[in-house]
Amino acid sequence: MAGRQKRPKMAQFLKDNKGKLEEFGNRKGEKYTREPWMLNANPAAEWTAEVLAESEQSDH
Repeated sequence: MAGRQKRPKMAQFLKDNKGKLEEFGNRKGEKYTREPWMLNANPAAEWTAEVLAESEQSDH
């Protein structure tokens, strides 16, 4: 039977890719920002006035 790896996979990943992760964190491009509706527990269940208007237009 093969020996089991003692170190958790995430710790090994972070060790192997430390430079890439630092480069990714320091990038100068546009940062991704979340819309307020994305922060809700269940964004699909949220019915706003805009969603209702779009659904009414698509039904006709």
